[in-house]
Amino acid sequence: MVRIGLIGSGFMSQMHVDAYAEIDDATVAAVASPNTADEFVERAGLEATTYRSAETMMDEANVDAIDVCSPTPTHRPMVEAAVERGLDVFCEKPIAGSLADARAITDVVAEADVMFMVGHVLRFFPQYARIRDLVRDGGIGDPGVARARRLSEFPAWGHENWYADRDSSGGVLLDLAIHDFDYLRWVVGDIDRVFARRTTWDRGEQAHATVRFADGAVGYVEASWGLPPDHGLEHSFELAGDDGLVEFDGDEPAVTTRTAAGTDAESPLAADGYQRQLEAFLESRRTGDSPPVTAEDAVEALRVSLAALRSAAEGRPVEVEEVRA
Repeated sequence: MVRIGLIGSGFMSQMHVDAYAEIDDATVAAVASPNTADEFVERAGLEATTYRSAETMMDEANVDAIDVCSPTPTHRPMVEAAVERGLDVFCEKPIAGSLADARAITDVVAEADVMFMVGHVLRFFPQYARIRDLVRDGGIGDPGVARARRLSEFPAWGHENWYADRDSSGGVLLDLAIHDFDYLRWVVGDIDRVFARRTTWDRGEQAHATVRFADGAVGYVEASWGLPPDHGLEHSFELAGDDGLVEFDGDEPAVTTRTAAGTDAESPLAADGYQRQLEAFLESRRTGDSPPVTAEDAVEALRVSLAALRSAAEGRPVEVEEVRA
């Protein structure tokens, strides 16, 4: 049984607790959060020891791995503390808020004998994984144009409203659109240029980014914190190639493919993405194989988000290569 020390007590922590509950060989044994660990453990129905300090939890609790679900600015110190103690780490996306912090994480992980994986969860949702497999098998020919949309209400559940501090959260281009930037890189390939625009109001935000891939394909990413409270998440994806089109609407389970041979819709039913990604982390930890999302994968997704932020701020296209530590 792998004993997990969970850092954080917010929305994402609950998603991970729910996922671990479906995994037979893992349990959340300890939770660290400055003010709300006890309340979280009671609400989640866990039998876990609580701590106000993550470092104290790492020193005192009997845990095998750390799961970092705390706000983005804490990722570097939490990962560094865990690695210093020889603990394996699963870290929520983004890997960090700055390239300097992300590089520091990759360096400390590379020098240690620990397993480290970043939670770019779209890769593990069955529909998104099915699209990637179909594209890699040539099902729609060479990719040409992609479109991704990810719209939600403002994440008011963040601890002390930290999402509203865009210097900490990065806003939708860093916290939300990074899902699709990573997925597009995984499916289509490297992104070399970004042109983005965003507008903000109160706590809301709407952003659009056009990306150019190294092979000449183009993509369009829309991200928003503009939906009304309790509306939920809207997301969709479509990718056109020279032999067809594949699309997925988040409100429907089916992946639809349109080619000269006709239209096909299939629903790849499986465990949800959060469970699948944590199972992948635990399997990599067991085998010692490289995790399916590496630190370098996460750094490259972060660079695209940072390029988008720079583009929106400066009103010009930004080459991803311009984003350097």
